Amino acid sequence: MAKSIGILGVGQAGGNIAEIAASMGFQAALINTNKRDGTVNARVENKYFVPGYSGAGQDRSIGLKAVNENYRELIDFVKNSFKNIKLLLVAFSTDGGTGSGMSPLLMDILLDQLPGVSIGAIAVVPDRNVLAGNRINAATCIAEISRIEALSSVFLVDNDQLRKLNPQSSKHQVYLSSNHQVMDAINHVLQVTKKSSFFGNFDGTDLMNILNTRGVTIISTTTITDAKSTADVTSKIQQSWVNSIFCPVESTGVIRAGLIYEGPENMAKLINVPSIFEGVGEPLELFEGTYITESDPTITTVLAGLAFPSRRLKALEDLLEKNKERLQQLAKKEYSQHYESQVTWASNLKARPQEKKPTANIASKITKYQK
Repeated sequence: MAKSIGILGVGQAGGNIAEIAASMGFQAALINTNKRDGTVNARVENKYFVPGYSGAGQDRSIGLKAVNENYRELIDFVKNSFKNIKLLLVAFSTDGGTGSGMSPLLMDILLDQLPGVSIGAIAVVPDRNVLAGNRINAATCIAEISRIEALSSVFLVDNDQLRKLNPQSSKHQVYLSSNHQVMDAINHVLQVTKKSSFFGNFDGTDLMNILNTRGVTIISTTTITDAKSTADVTSKIQQSWVNSIFCPVESTGVIRAGLIYEGPENMAKLINVPSIFEGVGEPLELFEGTYITESDPTITTVLAGLAFPSRRLKALEDLLEKNKERLQQLAKKEYSQHYESQVTWASNLKARPQEKKPTANIASKITKYQK
């Protein structure tokens, strides 16, 4: 059965997420300014390489220019790449040039161009070890995303979360793991909507009601095998929000939520909804699903309509603020630096080749030597 969510990767990070999505059976496509980056994503069949570009070199203005010059072709490409989906998630890294520069404007344009399809985002937030240029890109990109009024769920994939849990991991391992985890989470809730239960179904309409909510969304799953009480279950669920692959929940104000239980019937009794949402506020709407199985008991929660995580984003910006004067000086220096020689007077001392006089004819030279 075709999945109701499509994944459009923009830039290298987005293309890698689209590659994983394609391997899971999602309709997937990618857009890039650099053909070499996109060709490695062999599972993604639909690809658009913006003509006249060979990458954006961390420059968001180049990504923006690529959309301005090619938006008609980009719209046609997206329309032809996805059929019968209800939600298109645009995946990209916020700190680069192509994905960060192209995606906000592209999403804003696509909102009016795909009838019956909602537009959301999978936006990768860099870990706090990245350099100043990447921090500036990420802060600017996320600010632009937050201003798109009709945008649906924004999944903020936080590379810092994996870095904290696995400090020894390489950059490649962190990226690969976070890309897999975000697609596993989305795929899991989609698969649940295909199940049936006597105890209450979480169906496709429920999921789309949640994911069409404007604001930040997170999905997390926790195993509650060793839970002994309601307090244990509540604690495990709330801890799963802290340890998820997404930016941690910082404030109250969940608008819509999903709560899915899978496991033995006796453990389902330990779920207490009011206590679970005590820390983040009771949602406007809650969609539940209970699926009795003999497997280890798990609870998956989907929280939508969260505010953008200002503390996490401030951590990206603080180092910029701290080094404001130095960074401004560096930018100024690029166009003002020059070198003055102290020995300009010495240039006249350089030896010059002796000037040749006009050559006499051979006959006169012979005459000169005759005795």
